[in-house]
Amino acid sequence: MLPVFRNINVFPLKHTNRPVNPFDLCHLIRIRLCSSKASAVKEFEDPEISHAEGSAVTISDQFELLSDVMTPLWKMPYDEQLRAKHNWSQSVVRMINERVNANRKEKRCLNVTPKIYHVKSSPVIMEYRNKDEFSIRNGADGHPKTVGFFIGSTASDNAVCVPGTHVITMREKHKKIAQNFEQYIRTSELPVCTDFRPGGGNWRRFIVRSNEEGNTLAVAVCHPQLLSQERLIEEQQRLKEYFTSGPGKDDCPQSLYFQACPHARCTNEQAPFVLLHGKPFLEEHMWGKTFRISPDSFFQINTQAAEVLYETILKQANLTPRSTLLDVCCGVGPISILAADRVRGCVGIESVRDAVLDAKFNAKINNATNVDFFYGLAERLTERIIEELDLATDIVAVLNPGRAGLDPRVLRLLYKCPQISTVIYVSCKADMPSTLKNFVQLFTEGNFKLNSVTPVDLFPHTWHTELILKFIR
Repeated sequence: MLPVFRNINVFPLKHTNRPVNPFDLCHLIRIRLCSSKASAVKEFEDPEISHAEGSAVTISDQFELLSDVMTPLWKMPYDEQLRAKHNWSQSVVRMINERVNANRKEKRCLNVTPKIYHVKSSPVIMEYRNKDEFSIRNGADGHPKTVGFFIGSTASDNAVCVPGTHVITMREKHKKIAQNFEQYIRTSELPVCTDFRPGGGNWRRFIVRSNEEGNTLAVAVCHPQLLSQERLIEEQQRLKEYFTSGPGKDDCPQSLYFQACPHARCTNEQAPFVLLHGKPFLEEHMWGKTFRISPDSFFQINTQAAEVLYETILKQANLTPRSTLLDVCCGVGPISILAADRVRGCVGIESVRDAVLDAKFNAKINNATNVDFFYGLAERLTERIIEELDLATDIVAVLNPGRAGLDPRVLRLLYKCPQISTVIYVSCKADMPSTLKNFVQLFTEGNFKLNSVTPVDLFPHTWHTELILKFIR
């Protein structure tokens, strides 16, 4: 058993007719669709990626252009996609090598030579997305209240919003619910939010999630601007009636939320999610376990491929009954809970409060009594937790941060802990400079060896690939 713990407080490339070589890393496309781990992560634009000209989008070609942006590999056979992603994984290792040797004074180079496994394929390649985040802006027909995804840059004011009608990775239920929401806001007196300053409008985005059973949860996000509380409640009631007894009743989500968020992103603490209808949570099932998911909580975008990912992580961790699992950026706790029967105990750290509440609940309903989760930033909690684990003889650290990677202080604490001989780093953006810096730090400062790299395809038809990097010493 664990010792008793004290209180521990995307973006498209400029449109071109030149064929895209799947092995040309210059054509990696960053989709705008949100898959960040924390709801509070701010929107950002990659300065190295040029935007397609939104003004060039027409009614006739909008759907094909959107498919090229959101699913750039949709015309490529799936086996070729996997080969391209394997080559990209090799390029990540080359990037690590370059950075390891960039500042060395010694003439002799250090070679990072991990075993690179073939890409583990996704069990499902169509309609696999369990979460879609829709924007609201001018459509190709000029309508200012179009619900969809951007082509172009909002920063340069040339973005066009295109419905996801023909995007092959989206579930039909998501599309129908979003279409109904579009019809609703077109009857609403509230304008679209184009500026956070007073008078900049209200409707911001619409989020739809679903589980493998087909149950759905939707969140309408609205900037409150100078609206009174009474006016916000009135709009909430109108939205509820539209979906529960009005034109949208045939596609009413099982859970319907409203969030009045005055910022680019708001957590539940900053701007509470108001339940208008239905159940407060989604439930998902994996490996015979049940996982509660709140609107504010992260869950892998492809549930069936996530099972492959977690199975691979646990296999590579080489866990034993003596092991303690340190689960950094644990989300709603799937890795710890799936590992609970194999180890002495698990400790999870997560920066999103609702995700920690979900994780604790999930541990309880799955009878994972040797698991505990803590809310806070990893850079603030890790040292205290490692001190509490001083009696553990074997600690395996699993790191699953967002695209920006981990604070260097966290890695320093890990490699200074003598009980940690294995670090499993799971990255959704392994070629980001900040993430590469994490890998190099583990190798150079921490004296860890990069033992293996395993790509897992959670995102068919896109260039995105989840990498599992195993470090040992």
